[in-house]
Amino acid sequence: MRAKKQGSKGRGESKRKAEVKASAFSDWGGLLLLYLGLGLASGLIWLRLANLSALPSWHLEMVSGTAPAPNQYRPLTPWLAEALARAMGGNMVTAYFTLRAVTTGVTLFLFDRYLRGWFAPAAAAGGALCLAAIIPFTYFAVVQESDPLNLLAFVLAYWALAQGRDLWLIPLTLVGTLNREAVAMIPAVYLLARWGQERPGRLAWRTVAMGGAWALAYGGMLAAYGGRAYYCNVVMLGLNLSSWIPTVHVILMFGALWGLAFAGQKQGPVMLRRALWLAPPYVALHYVVAMAREVRVLLPLAPVLIPLSWWALFPEAVRPEAREEARERRA
Repeated sequence: MRAKKQGSKGRGESKRKAEVKASAFSDWGGLLLLYLGLGLASGLIWLRLANLSALPSWHLEMVSGTAPAPNQYRPLTPWLAEALARAMGGNMVTAYFTLRAVTTGVTLFLFDRYLRGWFAPAAAAGGALCLAAIIPFTYFAVVQESDPLNLLAFVLAYWALAQGRDLWLIPLTLVGTLNREAVAMIPAVYLLARWGQERPGRLAWRTVAMGGAWALAYGGMLAAYGGRAYYCNVVMLGLNLSSWIPTVHVILMFGALWGLAFAGQKQGPVMLRRALWLAPPYVALHYVVAMAREVRVLLPLAPVLIPLSWWALFPEAVRPEAREEARERRA
């Protein structure tokens, strides 16, 4: 009789475990489909706005190694698109659309996972949907296809930092540099996030390793492709300040989140509070070397601005252990 009861109890526990696993799969599986759908919608918007007539010639220059600077030093996306186009029968527009749609969907899903480190699932999903709403407003009638992978690299970097997987940042920086040089900010984010919380020796060598990964990748491309003339002016400050329109674009990019992030940083995690210090110089730098109205270059700030804004907007959605950990580290 006792053996029968134990057997029945074991089957009951197995059934409950199976139900929990099924529920977990339903949770992340359903959200993944949702975010992939949003990525598809985002890709369709890109199809309507992008300069598709210039895409084939731009791509040919990139994969043949004849593009001007700085484009030629951002070859990863064209390489992937070339491989995808060959697998799909050679349609280049379809390849770039597919790459953008899938990358955007995966990035939104990972952004949700990243936010769940601090917030309840509903609030985390709300943050991912907020990012999904922002992304299409960064599309312009230009051919600059490195943005989706660049955002993915930064989301992965911040998620790795939040999870304490700091060593992941070294290969992330190496690979991300092949897509865009902007990932040079990752070593600075790491250094600020771990300052005073990591042993000095370990902090130093890891920071140097990340910077070395960036230098290795970018230096390798300079060696492979040689010096190139820029297709645009290197200094854009005068153009950006000659009108109020670029600044309006920058403000509207994140809207109220600019202010809310600074309000939320008082209670937010140390990692995000310190990363926020980099936002003003990052924006200022792009006023100097980029067209400020092309706000796509500001997307790497989303993993900082959105969660800090959520700390200000939805304090009740902050997980108790996350709030306690943030309080202890501030102390």
